[in-house]
Amino acid sequence: MLGKKAQLVLAVVIVGVAAFLVIPRKQPARVPSPSASVSSRPSDHGEGIDRAFASALALYDAPEGATPCESAYNAFQNSIDVAKQQHLKPLVLSLAPREEFLARCVELPSSAQQCLVPRYRRDHDDECAKTKPSEDVVRDMATLVQLQPPVAVLKQGAPPTGSP
Repeated sequence: MLGKKAQLVLAVVIVGVAAFLVIPRKQPARVPSPSASVSSRPSDHGEGIDRAFASALALYDAPEGATPCESAYNAFQNSIDVAKQQHLKPLVLSLAPREEFLARCVELPSSAQQCLVPRYRRDHDDECAKTKPSEDVVRDMATLVQLQPPVAVLKQGAPPTGSP
């Protein structure tokens, strides 16, 4: 038979193998593959940003109109409506009545009409930047719609200090 030393070595080996097989080991951190599913639930932080900028996002979610002028009016009115519904600082400070807005808008060059539509402007920024309406047209449009300066919108939309 085995000597005491051999039995002791065998016992240690058996206990070591058993421990290796039974005791859970820490798994290495896995980097998710690009095809791994991502949670479709937005984070609280993301939802807070969306809420803070809801009146700006509403410019892009407005119903399409029959003309660029009608689409522009719909976008500005949608922003006003969302700001009121959600008790937010409005992005659109003033908007002429619909019929007045449409009647004066159609007098603008067609490129200027297109560039009034926020979705179009977003997708064609370089093209719209080249469209430089005269000072008279700019002054006229300012009587039809007035927007909050971009810095004021950013300050209003900034999350409170200390939020995630």
